[in-house]
Amino acid sequence: MATIPPPPPKKPSKGEPPSIKETKENLGKPDPGEITNLNFKVPAEFKKDFKITAATYGCTQVELLQRMFKFWTEHHG
Repeated sequence: MATIPPPPPKKPSKGEPPSIKETKENLGKPDPGEITNLNFKVPAEFKKDFKITAATYGCTQVELLQRMFKFWTEHHG
């Protein structure tokens, strides 16, 4: 005769959900001109070439990325 195992123990409750006021206030958006991080990984050789290109054109890497993105959207957007 097989025995029936006991039911698994209950997990502790996560508690009460946040109030509506708390959830409305956590959806803040940054201002349009606010600077924020954009992080992604690229191959080491690309990083080197990108930095050299920015220095060659006398701009920061951020400016170069923005110029490239603007050019790309104008021609592919």
